[in-house]
Amino acid sequence: MSESVPPSDNPQAMSALESLKEGRPDEAIHALQTALQDEPHRLDLIHALAIAHLQLGQAQEALRLTINAETLIETRGDPFAQHVWPQLLLARAAAYEDLYDPIGAERTFKTLLDLEPRDPRARQGLGHLYLGWGRSDEGLSELDRYLQDDVDEPDFLKGTSDFRSAVSRFINEDIHPQIFLEAHRGAYNEFFNHHAEQMAAQGWIAEAAQMMRNEAGEVVPRIPPGARHYAAVRVDLVNPETGQPGQIGDQPMIVAVADYEALAQAPVLISWPKQDWPFPLYVCSQVPWDQLPVQVRFDSIDVDPVAVLDPVIGDWYADGYDGAFGRPTEGRFHTISDPETIGTDSVLYHVDLGRSEQTAIPDLLRRLSVLHAQYPIRCVLLGRGYLPES
Repeated sequence: MSESVPPSDNPQAMSALESLKEGRPDEAIHALQTALQDEPHRLDLIHALAIAHLQLGQAQEALRLTINAETLIETRGDPFAQHVWPQLLLARAAAYEDLYDPIGAERTFKTLLDLEPRDPRARQGLGHLYLGWGRSDEGLSELDRYLQDDVDEPDFLKGTSDFRSAVSRFINEDIHPQIFLEAHRGAYNEFFNHHAEQMAAQGWIAEAAQMMRNEAGEVVPRIPPGARHYAAVRVDLVNPETGQPGQIGDQPMIVAVADYEALAQAPVLISWPKQDWPFPLYVCSQVPWDQLPVQVRFDSIDVDPVAVLDPVIGDWYADGYDGAFGRPTEGRFHTISDPETIGTDSVLYHVDLGRSEQTAIPDLLRRLSVLHAQYPIRCVLLGRGYLPES
């Protein structure tokens, strides 16, 4: 989005925009905050600041800035607003998406489309939102409208056309979504093994547990400060002579499925056959094995979702950490995030499954099936995207 930031004649702002283009959002934030001290009503500077916060993963702050900007527009009637307001709305939609609030994102895209029905970024964004939310028919319809409007750059139109075609073919051919899990696990394991074997020649050890001594002097797994009691950590690689850790890959690995490569470009939710599990299950086209999002929504808002789910996830993670889904020397879970609540009824975890076997997934689903008998689960999502409403 940084390319759409309006130009500014403020030296601090010009410096900030340059920092954004060069991938230094932290520097941009400092420069923009300084510029806004002199010109607090500059909507273009507020927009640029929101973009910088989005780039740093600070979606809540970006959202706050766009809401404040709307208040500013309403109270001042800035004539420049008609040029910047659409960009602020796109930033707001992105903030809602990052905050796992697809309802807020949908509302924002529609607000912009009410103003500018042929806005390509809003129309395309709404289509992708629906596809990543399990609303495939609506998503494809929005992408069709985007292509029919034909107001975007040729490369974007071609990419969206290819993507839309791949999604449609995948759904019509009724392919099992397990293929996404298999592809991501297989590619990540191959990538991990390649680098682990190279480093083993230099004495490095793969999947080593981080250990510490407790107050009794016993050697026990190290739990990060404030983390769950089960959240022991394994590192990808460690040099046993120095204790230096090493990481294989600095970003979650997204993998393309043969003949449907375009689906790796954006999250698309595919439903699992209904007869296999007692709750609706979805798998996303982006389901990184080294940073697997596990999302669970319960039927009742009277249930504390973390309180009922955390023991189940904790036991599953502890078993995976100990090698229940691997072999004696490899295939253990590495890390797990703290539970993140989504709304009042849902929970999100990120789990690094390391080189574990595919059996980790049905094992998790069996445990959730047992939980479902006591606390009904509305749906489960493995991978990126947004939990469907039903």
